[in-house]
Amino acid sequence: MASKRVVIVAIDGSDHAYDALDWYLSNIHRSGDTVIGVHCADYSKLQSQPLTLLSSDKSLVTNFLDSEETSVKKVAATFDSKVLKNKIDGKFIRINGDPGPGLVEVSVNEKAAMIVMGSRGLGTIRRTLLGSVSSYVMCHASVPVIVFRK
Repeated sequence: MASKRVVIVAIDGSDHAYDALDWYLSNIHRSGDTVIGVHCADYSKLQSQPLTLLSSDKSLVTNFLDSEETSVKKVAATFDSKVLKNKIDGKFIRINGDPGPGLVEVSVNEKAAMIVMGSRGLGTIRRTLLGSVSSYVMCHASVPVIVFRK
């Protein structure tokens, strides 16, 4: 009998993330694996708003937060649906803050055997300027990281 593993799958709501989850399920999933979908809420748009605009209209902040909550619930529901459809053990964890360190922290806390991520395939210059969650995770995780690119 295969040993049980915990596998972290980064779920940002993009097709790349769901493709990586599907690839994992089709290619390396073992009976008994627990799949943990990890999603980081994206508050970066809020940070890019001018402070004067936010302080003058509190409804902008409230509307943004409500919209992000709806987005997180949709991502969680899609993940949960895939887990149910494939009859696997899984759970969804929401993190806040920077996704790279958050994914690494969850992998340690959950004693993960591996992390699976999708890649948007940014070029070298864009990845350098924008940063790359997958690059961060590959450099800092203590477990194997599989970056799937379609």
